[in-house]
Amino acid sequence: MVHLTADTESAYAPVHVVRNIRTLLRLDVARSDPSAMFLHAGMVAWHGHGIAVPGDKRSGKTSTVLAAAAAGADFVSNDDLSLHHGGDGRSGHGWPRSVSVRLDTLAPLGLTLPTATSHPSNHHRTDAHLLMPHEIARMVGCRVTPRAPLRAVLFPSFTDDDAFALRRLDVSEAARRIQANLLTPPVKDSELTARFDAPSEEQLAERARNLAAEVPAFALRQSLTGLGARERLADLLDEVVAAR
Repeated sequence: MVHLTADTESAYAPVHVVRNIRTLLRLDVARSDPSAMFLHAGMVAWHGHGIAVPGDKRSGKTSTVLAAAAAGADFVSNDDLSLHHGGDGRSGHGWPRSVSVRLDTLAPLGLTLPTATSHPSNHHRTDAHLLMPHEIARMVGCRVTPRAPLRAVLFPSFTDDDAFALRRLDVSEAARRIQANLLTPPVKDSELTARFDAPSEEQLAERARNLAAEVPAFALRQSLTGLGARERLADLLDEVVAAR
C-alpha cells in the first residue's frame, strides 16, 4: 500500500504525484525483470522499428529524437528508456515525463513551440520549455507510442558541418557506450532505492554485452541544421533499421 500526499493548491502537485508513481513502477520493474536495463536515452519508432538514442546532455539526443519524429517517426521516449528481453524479442519502453527542449534548437529543426504548454515551470523559463509527450506530438506532428521492438541503437554527437557521418560500432565499443548511459539506480530517490534489490555492476555489464552482440549500434555525427533536412534524415534512419 502506497499513500501519496500533495498540496492540492500547488500547480506542481500533479507533476510530483506522477513522478513518485513513475519512481515506484520503475523500481518494481527493475526488481522483477532480470533483463531490464534503464538508460538515459530517447527512442523513436521508425516504420515500427524502435531506435534507442542514448546520450548525455548536449550530445544531441533530444534534437535527434525531435528531428526523427518530425521526419515521420513515432515518439516513444526522450530521457527515460527501459530495455527488455522477452519471448517476442527485445523492446524499448518509454516512461511518461516532460521533455526539456532548448528554445534555441527549434528554429534550426524547423519547429515552433506549441502555443499552450502545461508544465508550470514554463511560466518563468526563458531558455528551455518542458513539454509533455502529447505536446511533442502536437509540435512535430507525430504519434506517441509507449513501446517499440528494439531494432538499433544510435549514439549522436554534434559536429560543425551539415554532413551526416554514420559509423557502425563493433560489439565492444557498443557495449561500453551502452553501459556508460545506464541509469544505476534507475531512480534518484535514495530512500526508496534502498528498499529494492538492484542488479550488480557485473550483471548490468553482461546485459550490455548481450545487447550489443544482438542489436546493431551506430555513432552519428550531425549538426542542428543537418537534422533539419528531413529527407536526408529519413534516408539515414532507413539505413539504420535495415542493418543486420
